[in-house]
Amino acid sequence: MNNRIVQAIVRAGMVTALLVGTAPPSVAMAKGDSPAVSPGGGRHQNGGDALAHYNRGVSLQAEGKLQDAIAKYREAVRLQPDLVDAHYNLGVVLAATGDQTGAIASYRTAVQLKPGFSAAHHALGVALAKRGDLTGAIEEYRAALQYQPDLVVAHQGLGAALHAKGDLAGAIAEYRASLRLNPNLVEAHYNLGLALTATGDQTAAIEEYRATARLQPDNAQAYFNLGLALQAKRDLNGAIEEYRHALRLQPDHAGAHHNLGLALKAKGDLLGAIAQYQEALRFEGKDAYTHHDLALALQEKQDLDGAIAQYREALKLKPDYATAHYNLGVALMAKSRPKEASQEFREYLRLVPDTPGNRTGIERAKTILKVLGQFEDKGKPAEASAPPPPKRGPS
Repeated sequence: MNNRIVQAIVRAGMVTALLVGTAPPSVAMAKGDSPAVSPGGGRHQNGGDALAHYNRGVSLQAEGKLQDAIAKYREAVRLQPDLVDAHYNLGVVLAATGDQTGAIASYRTAVQLKPGFSAAHHALGVALAKRGDLTGAIEEYRAALQYQPDLVVAHQGLGAALHAKGDLAGAIAEYRASLRLNPNLVEAHYNLGLALTATGDQTAAIEEYRATARLQPDNAQAYFNLGLALQAKRDLNGAIEEYRHALRLQPDHAGAHHNLGLALKAKGDLLGAIAQYQEALRFEGKDAYTHHDLALALQEKQDLDGAIAQYREALKLKPDYATAHYNLGVALMAKSRPKEASQEFREYLRLVPDTPGNRTGIERAKTILKVLGQFEDKGKPAEASAPPPPKRGPS
Protein backbone atom coordinates (compact mmCIF):
# COMPACT_ATOMS: atom_id res chain seq x y z
CA MET A 1 0.00 0.00 0.00
CA ASN A 2 2.68 2.49 0.92
CA ASN A 3 4.45 2.12 -2.44
CA ARG A 4 1.17 2.82 -4.24
CA ILE A 5 0.68 5.93 -2.12
CA VAL A 6 4.17 7.26 -2.73
CA GLN A 7 3.83 6.61 -6.47
CA ALA A 8 0.53 8.46 -6.49
CA ILE A 9 2.06 11.53 -4.86
CA VAL A 10 5.02 11.63 -7.19
CA ARG A 11 2.88 10.96 -10.28
CA ALA A 12 0.41 13.67 -9.32
CA GLY A 13 3.02 16.29 -8.69
CA MET A 14 5.87 15.75 -11.09
CA VAL A 15 4.68 18.18 -13.77
CA THR A 16 4.29 20.82 -11.12
CA ALA A 17 7.74 20.02 -9.78
CA LEU A 18 9.25 20.54 -13.20
CA LEU A 19 7.49 23.71 -14.31
CA VAL A 20 6.21 25.60 -11.29
CA GLY A 21 7.98 28.75 -10.20
CA THR A 22 9.52 29.29 -13.63
CA ALA A 23 7.27 31.97 -15.12
CA PRO A 24 8.95 34.23 -17.72
CA PRO A 25 10.96 36.98 -16.04
CA SER A 26 9.73 40.55 -15.91
CA VAL A 27 10.21 42.77 -18.93
CA ALA A 28 13.30 44.94 -18.66
CA MET A 29 12.59 48.62 -18.17
CA ALA A 30 12.76 50.86 -21.22
CA LYS A 31 16.15 52.49 -21.73
CA GLY A 32 15.13 56.03 -22.52
CA ASP A 33 15.92 57.94 -25.68
CA SER A 34 19.67 58.54 -25.47
CA PRO A 35 21.97 56.83 -28.00
CA ALA A 36 23.30 53.47 -26.85
CA VAL A 37 26.93 53.00 -25.85
CA SER A 38 28.70 49.87 -27.11
CA PRO A 39 30.64 47.60 -24.74
CA GLY A 40 33.84 49.14 -26.08
CA GLY A 41 32.67 52.62 -25.26
CA GLY A 42 31.78 53.83 -28.77
CA ARG A 43 28.35 55.07 -29.80
CA HIS A 44 26.27 53.19 -32.37
CA GLN A 45 25.29 55.28 -35.35
CA ASN A 46 21.75 53.85 -35.22
CA GLY A 47 21.59 53.65 -31.43
CA GLY A 48 18.78 56.16 -31.06
CA ASP A 49 16.61 54.38 -33.60
CA ALA A 50 17.35 51.01 -31.99
CA LEU A 51 16.28 52.30 -28.59
CA ALA A 52 13.11 53.78 -30.04
CA HIS A 53 12.17 50.38 -31.47
CA TYR A 54 13.16 48.71 -28.19
CA ASN A 55 11.02 51.05 -26.10
CA ARG A 56 8.07 50.61 -28.43
CA GLY A 57 8.53 46.85 -28.09
CA VAL A 58 8.38 47.16 -24.31
CA SER A 59 5.11 49.12 -24.56
CA LEU A 60 3.57 46.65 -27.00
CA GLN A 61 4.63 43.74 -24.80
CA ALA A 62 2.98 45.35 -21.79
CA GLU A 63 -0.21 45.73 -23.86
CA GLY A 64 -0.14 42.04 -24.78
CA LYS A 65 0.56 42.71 -28.46
CA LEU A 66 3.26 40.09 -28.61
CA GLN A 67 3.72 39.70 -32.37
CA ASP A 68 4.08 43.46 -32.77
CA ALA A 69 6.55 43.51 -29.86
CA ILE A 70 8.59 40.75 -31.53
CA ALA A 71 8.84 42.82 -34.71
CA LYS A 72 10.07 45.87 -32.76
CA TYR A 73 12.65 43.89 -30.79
CA ARG A 74 13.93 42.25 -33.98
CA GLU A 75 14.33 45.66 -35.58
CA ALA A 76 16.12 46.96 -32.49
CA VAL A 77 18.70 44.15 -32.55
CA ARG A 78 19.11 44.52 -36.32
CA LEU A 79 20.04 48.16 -35.83
CA GLN A 80 22.10 47.53 -32.71
CA PRO A 81 23.20 43.86 -32.43
CA ASP A 82 24.67 44.31 -28.94
CA LEU A 83 21.51 45.74 -27.35
CA VAL A 84 21.36 43.11 -24.62
CA ASP A 85 17.95 43.89 -23.15
CA ALA A 86 16.33 43.72 -26.59
CA HIS A 87 17.68 40.19 -27.07
CA TYR A 88 16.48 39.26 -23.60
CA ASN A 89 12.98 40.69 -24.04
CA LEU A 90 12.72 39.13 -27.48
CA GLY A 91 13.40 35.79 -25.80
CA VAL A 92 10.71 36.45 -23.19
CA VAL A 93 8.09 37.23 -25.83
CA LEU A 94 9.08 34.34 -28.08
CA ALA A 95 8.78 32.00 -25.11
CA ALA A 96 5.34 33.41 -24.33
CA THR A 97 4.22 32.61 -27.89
CA GLY A 98 5.53 29.04 -27.61
CA ASP A 99 8.66 29.51 -29.70
CA GLN A 100 11.14 27.94 -27.27
CA THR A 101 13.79 27.49 -29.98
CA GLY A 102 13.75 31.18 -30.82
CA ALA A 103 13.68 32.12 -27.14
CA ILE A 104 16.72 29.94 -26.40
CA ALA A 105 18.68 31.58 -29.23
CA SER A 106 17.82 35.07 -27.94
CA TYR A 107 18.70 34.24 -24.34
CA ARG A 108 22.01 32.70 -25.45
CA THR A 109 22.88 35.88 -27.30
CA ALA A 110 22.02 37.94 -24.22
CA VAL A 111 24.31 35.94 -21.93
CA GLN A 112 27.10 35.94 -24.49
CA LEU A 113 26.92 39.73 -24.62
CA LYS A 114 26.58 40.03 -20.83
CA PRO A 115 27.78 36.88 -19.01
CA GLY A 116 26.65 38.20 -15.62
CA PHE A 117 23.03 38.69 -16.76
CA SER A 118 21.46 36.41 -14.12
CA ALA A 119 17.85 36.90 -15.29
CA ALA A 120 18.81 35.80 -18.79
CA HIS A 121 20.60 32.71 -17.46
CA HIS A 122 17.49 31.87 -15.43
CA ALA A 123 15.16 32.41 -18.41
CA LEU A 124 17.41 30.24 -20.56
CA GLY A 125 17.21 27.55 -17.89
CA VAL A 126 13.42 27.73 -17.96
CA ALA A 127 13.29 27.41 -21.74
CA LEU A 128 15.72 24.49 -21.75
CA ALA A 129 13.73 22.69 -19.03
CA LYS A 130 10.56 23.05 -21.07
CA ARG A 131 12.40 21.54 -24.03
CA GLY A 132 13.40 18.60 -21.83
CA ASP A 133 17.10 19.55 -21.65
CA LEU A 134 17.42 19.24 -17.88
CA THR A 135 21.22 19.10 -17.94
CA GLY A 136 21.38 22.38 -19.84
CA ALA A 137 18.75 23.91 -17.56
CA ILE A 138 20.71 22.96 -14.45
CA GLU A 139 23.83 24.57 -15.90
CA GLU A 140 21.97 27.82 -16.58
CA TYR A 141 20.23 27.96 -13.19
CA ARG A 142 23.62 27.51 -11.53
CA ALA A 143 25.08 30.27 -13.69
CA ALA A 144 22.26 32.58 -12.62
CA LEU A 145 22.96 31.79 -8.96
CA GLN A 146 26.67 32.35 -9.43
CA TYR A 147 25.94 35.97 -10.32
CA GLN A 148 22.89 36.41 -8.07
CA PRO A 149 22.87 33.95 -5.15
CA ASP A 150 19.59 35.31 -3.76
CA LEU A 151 17.61 34.75 -6.98
CA VAL A 152 14.72 32.77 -5.52
CA VAL A 153 13.26 31.57 -8.83
CA ALA A 154 16.63 30.17 -9.87
CA HIS A 155 16.86 28.11 -6.66
CA GLN A 156 13.31 26.90 -7.28
CA GLY A 157 13.99 26.10 -10.94
CA LEU A 158 17.24 24.34 -10.10
CA GLY A 159 15.45 22.30 -7.46
CA ALA A 160 12.76 21.32 -9.95
CA ALA A 161 15.29 20.29 -12.61
CA LEU A 162 17.34 18.25 -10.12
CA HIS A 163 14.08 16.70 -8.87
CA ALA A 164 13.13 15.65 -12.40
CA LYS A 165 16.63 14.19 -12.88
CA GLY A 166 16.20 12.08 -9.74
CA ASP A 167 18.66 14.02 -7.56
CA LEU A 168 16.37 14.28 -4.55
CA ALA A 169 19.04 15.44 -2.12
CA GLY A 170 20.05 18.25 -4.45
CA ALA A 171 16.43 19.20 -5.10
CA ILE A 172 15.62 19.31 -1.38
CA ALA A 173 18.65 21.55 -0.74
CA GLU A 174 17.53 24.00 -3.45
CA TYR A 175 13.89 24.06 -2.32
CA ARG A 176 15.07 24.79 1.22
CA ALA A 177 17.35 27.54 -0.09
CA SER A 178 14.43 29.18 -1.87
CA LEU A 179 12.33 28.97 1.31
CA ARG A 180 15.06 30.61 3.37
CA LEU A 181 14.83 33.54 0.97
CA ASN A 182 11.03 33.47 0.76
CA PRO A 183 9.27 31.39 3.45
CA ASN A 184 5.90 31.98 1.78
CA LEU A 185 6.81 30.48 -1.58
CA VAL A 186 3.95 28.04 -2.06
CA GLU A 187 5.51 26.14 -4.96
CA ALA A 188 8.69 25.44 -3.00
CA HIS A 189 6.76 24.05 -0.02
CA TYR A 190 4.71 21.84 -2.34
CA ASN A 191 7.66 20.56 -4.36
CA LEU A 192 9.70 20.03 -1.21
CA GLY A 193 6.84 17.87 0.05
CA LEU A 194 6.99 15.81 -3.14
CA ALA A 195 10.73 15.32 -2.85
CA LEU A 196 10.55 14.38 0.82
CA THR A 197 7.78 11.89 0.07
CA ALA A 198 9.97 10.27 -2.56
CA THR A 199 12.74 9.84 0.03
CA GLY A 200 10.26 8.22 2.44
CA ASP A 201 10.31 11.09 4.95
CA GLN A 202 6.54 11.34 5.32
CA THR A 203 6.73 13.31 8.58
CA ALA A 204 8.67 16.17 6.98
CA ALA A 205 6.53 15.95 3.84
CA ILE A 206 3.37 16.41 5.92
CA GLU A 207 4.78 19.66 7.30
CA GLU A 208 5.37 20.96 3.78
CA TYR A 209 1.92 19.99 2.51
CA ARG A 210 0.38 21.66 5.56
CA ALA A 211 2.38 24.81 4.79
CA THR A 212 1.16 24.67 1.19
CA ALA A 213 -2.46 24.34 2.30
CA ARG A 214 -2.06 27.16 4.82
CA LEU A 215 -0.66 29.51 2.17
CA GLN A 216 -3.04 28.33 -0.57
CA PRO A 217 -6.26 27.10 1.07
CA ASP A 218 -7.96 26.37 -2.26
CA ASN A 219 -5.24 23.94 -3.43
CA ALA A 220 -7.08 20.62 -3.58
CA GLN A 221 -3.93 18.75 -4.64
CA ALA A 222 -2.12 19.85 -1.48
CA TYR A 223 -4.89 18.39 0.70
CA PHE A 224 -4.89 15.23 -1.41
CA ASN A 225 -1.14 14.76 -1.06
CA LEU A 226 -1.41 15.50 2.65
CA GLY A 227 -4.00 12.74 2.88
CA LEU A 228 -1.72 10.34 1.02
CA ALA A 229 1.19 11.09 3.36
CA LEU A 230 -0.99 10.64 6.45
CA GLN A 231 -2.35 7.38 5.03
CA ALA A 232 1.21 6.17 4.47
CA LYS A 233 1.82 6.79 8.18
CA ARG A 234 -1.35 4.81 9.07
CA ASP A 235 -3.18 7.92 10.28
CA LEU A 236 -6.46 6.89 8.66
CA ASN A 237 -8.64 9.45 10.43
CA GLY A 238 -6.32 12.27 9.39
CA ALA A 239 -6.16 10.97 5.83
CA ILE A 240 -9.95 10.72 5.58
CA GLU A 241 -10.31 14.30 6.78
CA GLU A 242 -7.85 15.61 4.19
CA TYR A 243 -9.37 13.61 1.31
CA ARG A 244 -12.79 15.01 2.20
CA HIS A 245 -11.30 18.51 2.28
CA ALA A 246 -9.80 17.96 -1.18
CA LEU A 247 -13.17 16.75 -2.48
CA ARG A 248 -15.00 19.78 -1.11
CA LEU A 249 -12.65 21.87 -3.23
CA GLN A 250 -12.62 19.53 -6.24
CA PRO A 251 -15.53 17.06 -6.28
CA ASP A 252 -14.27 15.36 -9.47
CA HIS A 253 -10.84 14.47 -8.03
CA ALA A 254 -10.82 10.76 -8.88
CA GLY A 255 -7.65 10.08 -6.90
CA ALA A 256 -9.16 11.55 -3.73
CA HIS A 257 -12.29 9.41 -4.14
CA HIS A 258 -10.17 6.28 -4.70
CA ASN A 259 -7.85 6.85 -1.75
CA LEU A 260 -10.74 7.86 0.49
CA GLY A 261 -12.21 4.48 -0.43
CA LEU A 262 -8.97 2.75 0.58
CA ALA A 263 -8.93 4.54 3.93
CA LEU A 264 -12.60 3.81 4.62
CA LYS A 265 -12.11 0.13 3.78
CA ALA A 266 -9.13 -0.02 6.14
CA LYS A 267 -11.42 1.43 8.82
CA GLY A 268 -13.99 -1.31 8.15
CA ASP A 269 -16.49 0.84 6.23
CA LEU A 270 -16.93 -1.48 3.25
CA LEU A 271 -20.05 0.20 1.83
CA GLY A 272 -18.46 3.64 2.13
CA ALA A 273 -15.38 2.35 0.32
CA ILE A 274 -17.44 0.87 -2.53
CA ALA A 275 -19.30 4.15 -2.95
CA GLN A 276 -16.01 6.07 -3.21
CA TYR A 277 -14.49 3.66 -5.72
CA GLN A 278 -17.62 3.99 -7.84
CA GLU A 279 -17.37 7.78 -7.66
CA ALA A 280 -13.73 7.60 -8.70
CA LEU A 281 -14.67 5.51 -11.73
CA ARG A 282 -17.42 7.96 -12.63
CA PHE A 283 -14.73 10.59 -13.15
CA GLU A 284 -11.89 8.34 -14.31
CA GLY A 285 -13.25 5.12 -15.69
CA LYS A 286 -9.99 3.85 -17.14
CA ASP A 287 -8.00 3.37 -13.96
CA ALA A 288 -7.11 -0.31 -13.56
CA TYR A 289 -6.23 0.06 -9.88
CA THR A 290 -9.62 1.51 -8.98
CA HIS A 291 -11.42 -1.31 -10.81
CA HIS A 292 -9.22 -3.80 -8.95
CA ASP A 293 -9.82 -2.25 -5.53
CA LEU A 294 -13.56 -2.08 -6.18
CA ALA A 295 -13.42 -5.77 -7.09
CA LEU A 296 -11.67 -6.58 -3.80
CA ALA A 297 -14.36 -4.75 -1.86
CA LEU A 298 -17.17 -6.45 -3.77
CA GLN A 299 -15.51 -9.82 -3.22
CA GLU A 300 -15.35 -9.13 0.51
CA LYS A 301 -19.05 -8.26 0.34
CA GLN A 302 -19.63 -11.69 -1.27
CA ASP A 303 -20.68 -10.13 -4.58
CA LEU A 304 -18.56 -12.49 -6.64
CA ASP A 305 -20.17 -11.71 -9.99
CA GLY A 306 -19.57 -8.01 -9.45
CA ALA A 307 -15.99 -8.67 -8.36
CA ILE A 308 -15.26 -10.84 -11.40
CA ALA A 309 -16.61 -8.14 -13.72
CA GLN A 310 -14.39 -5.50 -12.09
CA TYR A 311 -11.27 -7.69 -12.21
CA ARG A 312 -11.91 -8.25 -15.92
CA GLU A 313 -12.27 -4.47 -16.44
CA ALA A 314 -8.95 -3.93 -14.65
CA LEU A 315 -7.29 -6.51 -16.89
CA LYS A 316 -8.71 -4.97 -20.06
CA LEU A 317 -6.96 -1.76 -19.06
CA LYS A 318 -3.80 -3.40 -17.73
CA PRO A 319 -3.35 -6.95 -19.09
CA ASP A 320 -0.05 -7.39 -17.23
CA TYR A 321 -1.61 -6.65 -13.83
CA ALA A 322 -0.44 -9.84 -12.14
CA THR A 323 -2.29 -9.35 -8.84
CA ALA A 324 -5.58 -8.86 -10.67
CA HIS A 325 -5.06 -12.18 -12.44
CA TYR A 326 -4.43 -13.87 -9.08
CA ASN A 327 -7.48 -12.33 -7.43
CA LEU A 328 -9.69 -13.09 -10.41
CA GLY A 329 -8.53 -16.68 -10.06
CA VAL A 330 -9.60 -16.66 -6.40
CA ALA A 331 -13.06 -15.32 -7.32
CA LEU A 332 -13.48 -17.88 -10.10
CA MET A 333 -12.55 -20.68 -7.70
CA ALA A 334 -15.25 -19.48 -5.33
CA LYS A 335 -17.71 -19.64 -8.25
CA SER A 336 -16.68 -23.28 -9.00
CA ARG A 337 -15.01 -22.44 -12.30
CA PRO A 338 -11.68 -24.28 -11.93
CA LYS A 339 -10.63 -24.22 -15.58
CA GLU A 340 -10.94 -20.44 -15.83
CA ALA A 341 -9.31 -20.02 -12.41
CA SER A 342 -6.35 -22.13 -13.52
CA GLN A 343 -5.82 -19.86 -16.52
CA GLU A 344 -5.67 -16.83 -14.26
CA PHE A 345 -3.18 -18.37 -11.83
CA ARG A 346 -0.97 -19.46 -14.74
CA GLU A 347 -1.07 -15.91 -16.09
CA TYR A 348 -0.18 -14.59 -12.65
CA LEU A 349 2.86 -16.86 -12.49
CA ARG A 350 3.91 -15.80 -15.98
CA LEU A 351 3.75 -12.10 -15.12
CA VAL A 352 4.72 -11.74 -11.47
CA PRO A 353 8.37 -10.80 -10.78
CA ASP A 354 10.23 -13.44 -8.78
CA THR A 355 11.18 -11.20 -5.86
CA PRO A 356 11.29 -11.96 -2.13
CA GLY A 357 8.10 -10.00 -1.60
CA ASN A 358 6.24 -12.14 -4.14
CA ARG A 359 7.55 -15.56 -3.07
CA THR A 360 4.58 -16.36 -0.84
CA GLY A 361 2.10 -15.54 -3.60
CA ILE A 362 4.08 -17.52 -6.15
CA GLU A 363 4.23 -20.64 -3.96
CA ARG A 364 0.55 -20.32 -3.11
CA ALA A 365 -0.40 -20.02 -6.80
CA LYS A 366 1.63 -23.12 -7.64
CA THR A 367 -0.09 -25.08 -4.88
CA ILE A 368 -3.51 -23.89 -6.02
CA LEU A 369 -2.79 -25.00 -9.58
CA LYS A 370 -1.95 -28.50 -8.37
CA VAL A 371 -5.23 -28.68 -6.46
CA LEU A 372 -7.23 -27.27 -9.37
CA GLY A 373 -5.60 -29.81 -11.68
CA GLN A 374 -6.91 -32.60 -9.47
CA PHE A 375 -10.42 -31.17 -9.62
CA GLU A 376 -10.24 -30.79 -13.38
CA ASP A 377 -8.99 -34.39 -13.77
CA LYS A 378 -11.73 -35.80 -11.57
CA GLY A 379 -14.47 -33.43 -12.67
CA LYS A 380 -15.08 -32.34 -9.10
CA PRO A 381 -16.30 -28.86 -8.14
CA ALA A 382 -13.66 -26.40 -7.03
CA GLU A 383 -15.51 -25.44 -3.88
CA ALA A 384 -14.32 -28.69 -2.31
CA SER A 385 -11.23 -26.68 -1.35
CA ALA A 386 -11.49 -23.31 0.38
CA PRO A 387 -10.09 -20.56 -1.89
CA PRO A 388 -7.07 -18.59 -0.65
CA PRO A 389 -7.48 -14.98 0.38
CA PRO A 390 -7.16 -12.36 -2.36
CA LYS A 391 -3.90 -10.44 -2.70
CA ARG A 392 -3.97 -6.74 -1.80
CA GLY A 393 -0.89 -5.21 -3.35
CA PRO A 394 -0.22 -4.56 -7.06
CA SER A 395 2.33 -6.52 -9.05
